[in-house]
Amino acid sequence: MVFILTTVAFKHSETLLLKHSALYMMSSIQHFSLPVLSAQLPGDLSKMHLTDHAHQQMHMPPSQSGCSIASDSGSSSLSDIYQATESEMGDVDLSGLPEAPVDSEEEEEDEDIERSSEALLGRDLVRECLEKDAVDRTDDDIEQLLEFMHQLPAFANMTMSVRRELCRVMMFEVVEQEGTIILQDKQELDLWYVILNGSVEISYGDGRTEILCMGNSFGISPSLDRQFMNGVVCTKGDDCQFVCIAQEDYCRILNHVEKNTHKVEEEGEIVMVKEHRELDRSGTRKGHIVIKGTPERLIMHLVEEPSVVDPTYIEDFLLTYRTFLSSPMEVGKKLLEWFKVDSLRDTVTRIVLLWVNNHFNDFEGDPVMTQFLEDFEKLLDSSKMKGHLRLLNIACAAKAKCRQITLQKPSRESPLFFTVQGGSERCFGIFVETVEEASKAAEAGLKRGDQIMEINGQNFENISYSKAMDILKNNTHLSLTVKTNIFGMSQIILILIILWNPFLPCKKKKIPKFSVSKLKPGLFKVLKVPELDFLKCKSWKTFGNIHIYEEVLENDGGMSQSQDDSIVGTKQCRHSVAIMPIPGSLSSSSPDLLQPAASALDFSNPSGKTSHHRSTNTTAKDVVSHVVSEFGLIAAPETYSLCEVSVSPEGVLKQRRLPDQLSKLADRIQLNGRYYLKNNMETETLCSDEDAQELLRESQISLLQLSTVEVAAQLSMRDFDLFRNIESTEYVDDLFKRDPGGGGNSHLKQFEEVINQETFWVATEILREPNALKRMKTIKHFIKIALHCRECKNFNSMFAIISGLNLAPVARLRSTWEKLPSKYEKLFRDLQDIFDPSRNMAKYRNILSSQSVQPPIIPLFPVVKKDLTFLHEGNDSSVDGLVNFEKLRMIAKEIRNVVRMTSANMDPALMFRQRSLSQGSTNSNLLDVQGSHKKRVRRSSLLNAKKLYEDAQMARKVKQYLAHLEVETDEEKFQIMSLQCEAAYSTRVYITVNY
Repeated sequence: MVFILTTVAFKHSETLLLKHSALYMMSSIQHFSLPVLSAQLPGDLSKMHLTDHAHQQMHMPPSQSGCSIASDSGSSSLSDIYQATESEMGDVDLSGLPEAPVDSEEEEEDEDIERSSEALLGRDLVRECLEKDAVDRTDDDIEQLLEFMHQLPAFANMTMSVRRELCRVMMFEVVEQEGTIILQDKQELDLWYVILNGSVEISYGDGRTEILCMGNSFGISPSLDRQFMNGVVCTKGDDCQFVCIAQEDYCRILNHVEKNTHKVEEEGEIVMVKEHRELDRSGTRKGHIVIKGTPERLIMHLVEEPSVVDPTYIEDFLLTYRTFLSSPMEVGKKLLEWFKVDSLRDTVTRIVLLWVNNHFNDFEGDPVMTQFLEDFEKLLDSSKMKGHLRLLNIACAAKAKCRQITLQKPSRESPLFFTVQGGSERCFGIFVETVEEASKAAEAGLKRGDQIMEINGQNFENISYSKAMDILKNNTHLSLTVKTNIFGMSQIILILIILWNPFLPCKKKKIPKFSVSKLKPGLFKVLKVPELDFLKCKSWKTFGNIHIYEEVLENDGGMSQSQDDSIVGTKQCRHSVAIMPIPGSLSSSSPDLLQPAASALDFSNPSGKTSHHRSTNTTAKDVVSHVVSEFGLIAAPETYSLCEVSVSPEGVLKQRRLPDQLSKLADRIQLNGRYYLKNNMETETLCSDEDAQELLRESQISLLQLSTVEVAAQLSMRDFDLFRNIESTEYVDDLFKRDPGGGGNSHLKQFEEVINQETFWVATEILREPNALKRMKTIKHFIKIALHCRECKNFNSMFAIISGLNLAPVARLRSTWEKLPSKYEKLFRDLQDIFDPSRNMAKYRNILSSQSVQPPIIPLFPVVKKDLTFLHEGNDSSVDGLVNFEKLRMIAKEIRNVVRMTSANMDPALMFRQRSLSQGSTNSNLLDVQGSHKKRVRRSSLLNAKKLYEDAQMARKVKQYLAHLEVETDEEKFQIMSLQCEAAYSTRVYITVNY
């Protein structure tokens, strides 16, 4: 007996979204009948409105946002939808279902674009602030202007207070026509000018000329003396914009800096300079802020009384100290010393917790800093600061990232050079206990305290110790996925000591022989086992925004689950609940790390019934067990195995049995493959020749076969995964050309390459198509993908696609572009206009600053890099022999704004799908939109098995297409390909000769 298992059933931990006739399934392999999450329908469907006027806008309430989902009182419950699924599907055979053509109903899609009601371009906030009279500008207006002005070279090396005062008094001027003379030679000056848009030319009396562009300044110097212009200043283009500051104001503000500064001296030398600031006109937020100092004095300022006007000093320091200190232990040693001072203990603990939470990569992979954490843990334990100790453990476990390590053994009998402990028999993961120094394992990056998550694709989170050792010993090639969890291993040691402690009234359990024999002498004294009070109770406890269910030491003296799966690395047992950190809980500036969350996830079970929690990594063994149970097979699960059958491009069938612990099955299956449940006692062929041909046909994909909505969503998910994994320290390392070692900038470099890859991908797809009509359809396809990327707030991919369409070899295809419908030409122009470079890309920046654009966002990376580069190169790193901390503060704020774009209150993958679907087909099974009214259709149409199958197949196709892109990067080849598509257009020149 052979069972074909459709890939839909393996799609794990995804939410079913009933919206715009796209059904996304959340399915556990534990229930093959596909349980469905109840859906909420949107209150209304907002569409993007294309307008000729760049600043035209439509105001709508937040409830009409395309990304919002309003509650629907008529939405089906989980049980109702589940029952409907059972009754409607019956014995539906999903195999061989024909797939509906993608984007075939051109008229309906064109109507969708025409009905778009959301303006592509937002308000010009900066211009609105500038056009106000100086006395009418609010504090918010000043902040808006500051954000814009700090990108201009004219304001470089000015302190923030000086910039703030200049923004209060500046005036806005516009010169409409090119060639207008602004200043004559020898004319008396009374203003300081800064160019916001366009350029000017200065013509000197000796014939020299000078061009000044955006961000440059001209006019008076900061003096009250009479000054005259040397040369003639005229505009070099239309719509030149300036901000002007009167001579009296300019001189007063720049010369007033010295009066507002406070210098700190030690032994006759200036070691720190502070500046008095008022952040609002009411005078309630005022105080001193550090603008420069020696490295030693900046470190000391960490534990001094914080200023109300400088609440982010600690956060800014922890991000930027690497630019002026040679080692983080210069800070670490001071913190360990200060911890011993009672009055500083809480402050030091707060600093370390913030450091671990924001920059755990400073500790991960650095043995010295790892030792610092262990030393600090001992200090917390000896000081009986158990709440802080637990929070430190949680932060370390939550912030650690998976690493890939590859080891090669000459033979199976060769030693591993490392030892492990743990195992599912004790509800623990597998941890690296020791690593031999200078061994191959150590050179590859394996470290003590690493938790092994996966080896050769097999899940190690729920594996027994004996099974883990078999895999480690019986494979010569080991591809390990590990995660730093030094405190998780410490928890294992604690539990083992408790079980063997003769003073505890516990019945000794059988413990793996590898565990206790490895304990170091004196470990009992260091760990202070009797003080572990939390192991004697069963209760809810809250630390920060994290809720943990503790369940240990039952009445018979045995131990059930560990108190924290995420820290200890336990398997998800029946009563255990994994740690669920709420985003942003520890990332704010100087947070109250011990304050309970206001809104928490409730894992309580008031009914008292046992609940089965789905594992996030279903294994092949789990699949077999649940399929045998679901289909009521008589034979034991051990009789069956899960097999993968695939077809090569040459038509060769390949079949292999999957290891029992192989996980992430949905991600591993390709379009040319299928999973089969096979009886181990039978030898029948799993895949017929007809099925093999069908698989081969399904695996052949072209761009025009793919949904533009799904392509945009998958692009956004892929790029966002890269973007959010960039550590904030990577921006600093890249900016200051630091080499932290160990590929510290790898994620940033990968994300930086994305825009080039996607730009060349667009050109490759268009130029490889020999048929002119299909080339036009490909261009049209990319324009729609760019529009959906805009809805996903993926500005990076959107810009890449527009850039690809604007590459010269593509733009020159005149006959192809002439076939493009006019509405798509207009849409393309509107999309281009978002990235208008005038006034420092003000239109794009206005969209980002709009209240309607909320994270997650994928920004245009070249703009991010340009802004950071200007802050670095436009301001000196050292002033008067002191570290220019004002510059570092501005860089830290900019990086913080970028990192904030990665925050999300729900699964980003689901949010990208929601956003793209808001611009997808409105011809939906779910809603019949007539004006502003909604009409629910029959529930049976919601649960159409064919639609489920097609949506899952489309997602798989897009993923495989993007994973196997063949992109041409040679621009010379692009030119040749372009000429092959359309030959060069000849230009005839007619000459008239008069005799």
